Amino acid sequence: MKCVYPAVFTWCEPEKIYMVDFPDLEGCFTYGEDLPMALEYAADVLNLMLWDVDEKDLPPATKLENIKLPNEKSFAQYVFANPNEHKRYVKFVRNMERQKIKRAEKFSKPA
Repeated sequence: MKCVYPAVFTWCEPEKIYMVDFPDLEGCFTYGEDLPMALEYAADVLNLMLWDVDEKDLPPATKLENIKLPNEKSFAQYVFANPNEHKRYVKFVRNMERQKIKRAEKFSKPA
């Protein structure tokens, strides 16, 4: 399943971070210290929020032009998610970590 949802990016001067909120998905938010990090984390949190959601249960995505921005330091942008691909990536990383642990255990055993 592939999908896109709008995210609102807001620069927070006191904390020096970009806050990211997905208005269509309750409880889906993150932040980044700069814009590239905020975009990366936005994609991560969106994939995680949609991890076990059935496609038929997804809420419709609001159009960017219908998003109400909280202030002048905010903008809206679509964020792409592909939870199935994300699951494969996570499984791959976990498998690599298990292999590293097995190799380390093999070499750490006394002779």
